[in-house]
Amino acid sequence: MSTVLGFFGLIIYIACVIALAAGITWLVVKISPATVGKKPDAKSPSQ
Repeated sequence: MSTVLGFFGLIIYIACVIALAAGITWLVVKISPATVGKKPDAKSPSQ
């Protein structure tokens, strides 16, 4: 029985680690400035 409980504990631990990683990734994406759609000024060098 303790093996089954240990297995469920491992499954819950893995799920928590994945959820934490997803949450941190979401926060970083929301906090960091968005650069999609913004094109830098491509000024051609005048010669």
